[in-house]
Amino acid sequence: MGFKTTAEIKLKSYIKKKPRKYKVGLSNEITINDYGKIKLNSNEQVSFIANSGLYDFCRKDWGFYSTPSINKRLKQNKFEVYLVKNIYDNIYIWTVEKNKKNLFFDYLSRENHEIVIRLDKIVSEKDLIKSLKISFENLKSGCRGVKKCINIKNNIKTIYTYTCKPKGEPDYKIKNYLRKIVQCKKCNHFYAVHKINTSSLYKKNYSHISHGKNLMTKFKKILSLKKNSDNFYRVNRILSFFKKLRNKKVSLLDVGSGLGIFLYSLKKKVNWKLSGIEPDFNFYNFSKNDLNLRIYNDYFYKKKFNEKFEIITLNKVIEHVKDPDKFLKKIRKVIKNIEFIYIEVPDGVAGEASKEHKNREEFYLDHLHIFSVKSLKNCIVKNKFNLLNIQSIQEKSGKYTIYAFAQLK
Repeated sequence: MGFKTTAEIKLKSYIKKKPRKYKVGLSNEITINDYGKIKLNSNEQVSFIANSGLYDFCRKDWGFYSTPSINKRLKQNKFEVYLVKNIYDNIYIWTVEKNKKNLFFDYLSRENHEIVIRLDKIVSEKDLIKSLKISFENLKSGCRGVKKCINIKNNIKTIYTYTCKPKGEPDYKIKNYLRKIVQCKKCNHFYAVHKINTSSLYKKNYSHISHGKNLMTKFKKILSLKKNSDNFYRVNRILSFFKKLRNKKVSLLDVGSGLGIFLYSLKKKVNWKLSGIEPDFNFYNFSKNDLNLRIYNDYFYKKKFNEKFEIITLNKVIEHVKDPDKFLKKIRKVIKNIEFIYIEVPDGVAGEASKEHKNREEFYLDHLHIFSVKSLKNCIVKNKFNLLNIQSIQEKSGKYTIYAFAQLK
């Protein structure tokens, strides 16, 4: 529908009776209602009405005045203006109503966005240079990978102290059960601090302790859950993201394949060459002989691979290793021609915010690292992968999880 404003200005608008709705945000919890479009000719302007004042948007023959004057007009109308960076390092200019700053900061925290510079306070080139310098220094002092930020002075705070196993944790028969969970103040990554030899857990009957002695019973139980299973949505995520590869010849390696249910379910959907590597002999034996899957019984860092894998999946794996950074670096070194990587890890930030917090599975003994969205992103980017998608979700089982897709640079 079109309408005329004055004899000089011809403004065209396309307003929808029913807005187009779509989900955005880190957890896809924000619904955007798209009501249409407005076409402006050169030197035409529209104004948006806010509680604190007007926000003008003007078309020029060379482009747009995206904002009124940041340090004058917007300031007079009680707006603050920020240069903001999202989790994918995309940069935006956001205008904030002064009396709604609390909502803005809550949004930044929830969506893992960072303020680069506050722009409305800049009145000179000197101010701009100073602000950029401070921003750069903050970036340098920030965490650029997991494991190292725990060594930064005054950077760590203790979150939980355990003197016995939390309710629900498998009984690993640990004597002198004393451990702490600490958190980095900058990237919100959680570390387990203790002297318990967790690597010995995997040399015993880890699979029997965590899944019971009858692995087929456990397998059938998970499979029977169907759409109530975490694995159901994991498989669908993989197939949806790689839909263009669905009918092509693709080799996928699942590192830490465990019970094998992910590979088994994926095998039903695609004709890809699927492989897994699993150090636990019981898991390996079950996956190979009962499920007829292609599985290596070894630790990933010890195995030499001669074949090419386009996709590597790490489903709840890197939280168990001492140094996730080194582990991802090893993947790049050991596996040639890798193209994509999919990672799932426990979400410590969501776990801590929940009612059960201290007793949640995210903080169990076998987890040496519990991630935040920011710390997982740092870990991925540091190891020369392009972050393609990262989301924080609560799974059907109730687990808080962060998943990410990345591509080798």
